[in-house]
Amino acid sequence: MNTKVIVCDLDGTLAPSKSALEPSMARIIGEVLRTHRFAVISGGSYTQFQKQFISHLDCEDDVLPNLYLFPANGSVCYVYDSIHNAWQVYDEKMTEEERQKIIRSLEEAVAESGVDVSDPYGPLIEDRGGQVTFSGKGQEAPLDVKEVWDADREKRRKIVEILEKKIPEFEIRIGGATSIDVTHQGITKAYAIHKIEEILKIGVQDMVFIGDALYPGGNDESARETGVECISTSGPSETETILKAYIQ
Repeated sequence: MNTKVIVCDLDGTLAPSKSALEPSMARIIGEVLRTHRFAVISGGSYTQFQKQFISHLDCEDDVLPNLYLFPANGSVCYVYDSIHNAWQVYDEKMTEEERQKIIRSLEEAVAESGVDVSDPYGPLIEDRGGQVTFSGKGQEAPLDVKEVWDADREKRRKIVEILEKKIPEFEIRIGGATSIDVTHQGITKAYAIHKIEEILKIGVQDMVFIGDALYPGGNDESARETGVECISTSGPSETETILKAYIQ
């Protein structure tokens, strides 16, 4: 295999939604990092990356410079600096005014849609700096609750249809089990992939992207626009099998 960079979605691909990496996945990623650069793109915040991904990795420190993290769909990037032993970042935050407009519009769209969001587990809307995210059952909802709330994505499609009329200047994507992500136009998985090209000075022909939401309207779909080879996965178990092929 000539692939130099393996790019993965996080929720539903490497781990269940907002859940920790399984030990077997953590070990496999550690092995992959020995021979490949490994990038993870997610709508989640960096805090969520720390809780869900970084703290569960099973690898030696000397391979961490091969790891690139892109929270908020690439509006932020963290790269391990082996000299200073720290994460280095670019951060393309939206303005306070933009974020407040999105929050108000989300609240209005949810109310107008008639979708039931009662009894949430934590806040329904989270300001992530470069992205605002709505979670239909709350930011802290258990996985089993999230999986049944909008399995066919129809509830979120209703909300998105209304939201697109209110804030057409922003990018709006359905993501994860219950989420709607709102960013600046063009901040998608495709944006992050182009950032990887820029940072590593390689082309998409040297990458592969693995994601569980490559379907039309999914938050991984934009990766296809870049021309990168895309591999669809049904979940972490299948992703483990895919990643094992890259271990040398």
